[in-house]
Amino acid sequence: MRFPFLFLILITFVTKAQKQIAITVDDLPFVQELSLKHAQESTAKLLSKMKKQNLKTVGFVNENSVYKFGEIDERVALLDAWMANGQQLGNHTFSHPSFSKLSLENFEAETLKGEVITDKIKQKYGQTERYFRYPFLHTGSDSLKKYGFQAFLTEKGYQNAPVTIDADDWLFNKVYMDAMKANNKDLMKSVAEKYLKHTDNYFEYYEKLTQEVVGRPIKHIFLCHANALNADYFNELIEIIRKRGYTFVTLKDALQDEIYSRSERVITSNGFSWIHRWRITDKKKTSLKDIEIPADIQALYDGK
Repeated sequence: MRFPFLFLILITFVTKAQKQIAITVDDLPFVQELSLKHAQESTAKLLSKMKKQNLKTVGFVNENSVYKFGEIDERVALLDAWMANGQQLGNHTFSHPSFSKLSLENFEAETLKGEVITDKIKQKYGQTERYFRYPFLHTGSDSLKKYGFQAFLTEKGYQNAPVTIDADDWLFNKVYMDAMKANNKDLMKSVAEKYLKHTDNYFEYYEKLTQEVVGRPIKHIFLCHANALNADYFNELIEIIRKRGYTFVTLKDALQDEIYSRSERVITSNGFSWIHRWRITDKKKTSLKDIEIPADIQALYDGK
């Protein structure tokens, strides 16, 4: 009579073991900083926490953010610090444009322009992987652009880095930074708490959606940004993910999941999770309700 109990324990263990996730960070070297010093301090804080958590992440770079008068060397050093601290770098285009608003040729040029500094740093540290992340997750608003750019990535040796879970941290961070500028520490704390709760809710949503679309746990790829909110609350963010039963893997390992070889044929000017892309490709509907931004946070973001 003990076998059913042992079987349930085994199933629970296997299920938790299958919950794996890679952490990726967009918009390096940093976004919405108060100053170069703030960017440097926040980057050091974020990288220190990644090291403490024993995480191997990929940071996706917008090289135009390096070219600030009188600060170029220091901002290149911010990118170098990622590699020096055991992380990797990827290409997020030069200036983070929407592919939906550019021609294929101009978007290809943005991509090539966005790899100049990053490739030199990668060579310095021996990184051979070449990862690309679409700005706004816009993959092409017509078939010629979408499939033409996919061919371009293959030709240049890039591997697309899809996103299956994100958390709207860019929106929360804007409100967080406004509160920081106003020295409103109570509001900063409130924004951070709501961001973490929102992230937890998003994980719940995407886990259910993944089961509907794929029928099994997958190696997820999480998107967050190089910003002050994540620098200040990165440990708390990772703890939420750990409590949900996840172990952390590299992006390279996550991309070995066969789900990422599945095609998605969504032609749209919008950007969203690959879970939805596979769902739409497979013509599957869902009754799950998307997670909404807290009304007070949305109002502050909108300036109301």
